[in-house]
Amino acid sequence: MYSNDNTRQFGAYRANWDLTTETWAGCEAGVPQGPGWCIPQSVYDDVSAGAGSNFEINYLDPTFKIPSELKVAFGVTHMTDSDWVLGADLLFTQAKDSAMIKHGDLELVGINPDGYPIYDSVRMASFRLTNSDRKPKSMTLSLGVEKEFENGIYLRGGYAYTDAEDVQPMTSSVAFSNYQNRAFFDPEEDVLSTSNYEIKHRLSFAARWRKELGLNTDLTVALYGHYNTGRPYSITYNGTVDPYNFTPYLDFNDNVLEPGVARNENTGSSWKKLDMRVTLDFPGFQPDHAASAFLVIDNLTNLLNDDWGVLYQHNFPRTVTAGTSESRIGDASRYEIRFGVSYDF
Repeated sequence: MYSNDNTRQFGAYRANWDLTTETWAGCEAGVPQGPGWCIPQSVYDDVSAGAGSNFEINYLDPTFKIPSELKVAFGVTHMTDSDWVLGADLLFTQAKDSAMIKHGDLELVGINPDGYPIYDSVRMASFRLTNSDRKPKSMTLSLGVEKEFENGIYLRGGYAYTDAEDVQPMTSSVAFSNYQNRAFFDPEEDVLSTSNYEIKHRLSFAARWRKELGLNTDLTVALYGHYNTGRPYSITYNGTVDPYNFTPYLDFNDNVLEPGVARNENTGSSWKKLDMRVTLDFPGFQPDHAASAFLVIDNLTNLLNDDWGVLYQHNFPRTVTAGTSESRIGDASRYEIRFGVSYDF
């Protein structure tokens, strides 16, 4: 836990010191009394007392174990008599001692009529990096086929299926954000749910045509396309004050699940797009030189039609209230054209 230990991050809270009245501490003999040489007395006192003001203390569970994963992979590749290459791969993963964030100050004191836990903060507010008792699993199956023809055409197609689960998605860099940027019924729960990162189905294909134009000049036209199902998300509501009987540092986010609802049991909109690249390879000015000109169109589908190749999904952390519409993701949804020349010597 590399941040918010409550003794090191006071600068942001002392940014408006009155340097005309601030006294200084920790100065070495002979140095000027002021910033850059000494420590403001107010900060010096806070650190000495261990009474920091930068959110909750973050600490490592004394019994914390390094998370590990067991991975098993099987693969087979077969070439037919007509030069079709067929492939299949299966990857199975099981995690052990997955990292998760819990509050270090909460004690369960009851259950409300809807089944929500009621907590009381009985110690100094804190977050603890600890281990999950669960063993989340994931399985990925991928299938592929490809062939290169004598007429310069190359074709490749693939399909991938993923079934993945986790306890906490650990979406952020600090404990506070990891704790609240997720959906839950019980903020302290240790349960398996669909992973935030699961893409259930994905189809992809590539096609390439290469033509020799003579004089050591080649023209290549390539297409790449994909289709994938949407990202998981959760239907939630703002539970900052209710139902836990106090504000468990949830920062007024929509992250509480209704009774009987699982995290990430909803799936967002699918997405499909097509990209294109045209390359002309030609000789350089010297025999050992090479040159090429290229044109790349990212999201050719959107160039052809404004309504094609558009990605809609719920924004981070994909916890939304009922009836919330998905957002159009601008960078992924617009076309981009790049062209240029490269010269190797």
